[in-house]
Amino acid sequence: MPEISISGVWQNVKGPSDLSSFRGLGTSRITWGQPAETDTSSYEFEGGTNNVDVDGTAWVLGTFTHYNYPIIAPFERFTVDLYITATVANGPTRDLTITFDHYESPNRGPEAAQADEVTVQPLSIDDKWRALRFVKIEGVESDMIFEGFYSHDTQVLNQKYRSPENKSNMADLHVRLARYNGPR
Repeated sequence: MPEISISGVWQNVKGPSDLSSFRGLGTSRITWGQPAETDTSSYEFEGGTNNVDVDGTAWVLGTFTHYNYPIIAPFERFTVDLYITATVANGPTRDLTITFDHYESPNRGPEAAQADEVTVQPLSIDDKWRALRFVKIEGVESDMIFEGFYSHDTQVLNQKYRSPENKSNMADLHVRLARYNGPR
């Protein structure tokens, strides 16, 4: 099985009219908002190296951490791009942008209602969970299929990630590869 290395940086925030509270663009950790207490909220992405197989089982693209702490923010929703670089050992390097949708809860009501929600925007028009021709491995063009967020806390795989307030929440981004079979 070939080895693939993944890295990623956050870029291109959209949504709020005032983007001045966002810091860390172009790095693996982006923060936003004015802390209501001591910590601010942030996203962090940690890629890694995996042995993968086309038409194989799911694997971890990287670990997504949402440091979710009460903040003062004049917005509830924003999007931010995770610009991923995938390098195949003895092979090509490909880039992919995954857009994350973020809902910043107002932190009122029962504890369960205070969780922020994170989803991934469609990767393509034809199949919202499939990035077409993501990477070429041993001469085979491969699509990447997003399986979901695998929560470290709940040990459940979901398309939507609910991130409880006042803690660091980690989820692995599970993906798998499938052969590209031409235009869709």
